[in-house]
Amino acid sequence: MKVAFIALILFINTTALADVLPSTHFKSVQAFISEMVQNHDFNKSELQFIFSKIQLKKVDKSTQKKTTHTRSAEKISWEKYRSIFVTEGRINSGVIFWQNNKKTLENAESKYGVPSAIIVAILGVETNYGKVQGKYPTLKTLIGKAFGTSSRRSFYRGELESFLLLARENTLPPLAIKGSSAGALGYAQFIPSSYRYYAVDFDNDFRVDLFNNTQDAIGSIANYLAKHNWQKDGKIVEIVELDEAQQSLAQTKITKPTQSAQYWREQGLNISSTINDVAKLALIRMRGDQSNQTWLTFWNFYAITRYNHDNRYAMTVHQLSERLKQAFTSTI
Repeated sequence: MKVAFIALILFINTTALADVLPSTHFKSVQAFISEMVQNHDFNKSELQFIFSKIQLKKVDKSTQKKTTHTRSAEKISWEKYRSIFVTEGRINSGVIFWQNNKKTLENAESKYGVPSAIIVAILGVETNYGKVQGKYPTLKTLIGKAFGTSSRRSFYRGELESFLLLARENTLPPLAIKGSSAGALGYAQFIPSSYRYYAVDFDNDFRVDLFNNTQDAIGSIANYLAKHNWQKDGKIVEIVELDEAQQSLAQTKITKPTQSAQYWREQGLNISSTINDVAKLALIRMRGDQSNQTWLTFWNFYAITRYNHDNRYAMTVHQLSERLKQAFTSTI
């Protein structure tokens, strides 16, 4: 009886192990490796070795269910989301970071037109000023998502390609790099393609390092927003009161500012006279917001949503930046 039980355990373990194999076992991975060799002149043996270190679970296509791209954060209310990041601790840490990097922030603001407070706020939300950059092996994360059950396999396949190019360009060991559970990297939490396209060598040391170099991180965030047409000295949001009949005008999804201030005035909104008639605005409220507050959002708000496609994210960055600016100014 005991022997039979042991045999059963061994069978179960062997079966479980058979479902997880080196990623190089899979034809789709081999095809990807071949593409990297052909398109980017990678060494095939080196890629085979690196990929063989990553285990991949076999997928039964006959029973595979399409997974949707959801994040647990998407289920969090606006009030809860904001409370995670706009805290006294994060504000105090942000002021210290600002003080320690004041000159670099001033240089970035001068070059790209992005306020220091916004840059510091993004770093605060993304990684708590570099303290939490992610613990997940990035290569494993990207291979799992690119060749697993994710509904965004094509997207992650592109990010895997960018990651390998990034590692080669910056002499980084692919197996040693860690990031978020979605493959975002470093202080700024850039996905690999953004790292390659938007990251800058802001301290001119001939190396772009978002993992350890705060100067590069600061400059890269400013460059990212500038590339998304950040408007220097432009407004971000302005709160506006709506009556019951106007409530349906506000959107809960990300909305590009396309309607003019004059248009919104014609809808009966009481918009500040300081806002030009031709200024482009969107009107939003946060999904699940119990206060029913509504905001007019300008282009710079939309630019922040290019960093993270979530209205709550952009509003949190804005509100944290305001608190940071107030706290930093009081120390001068």
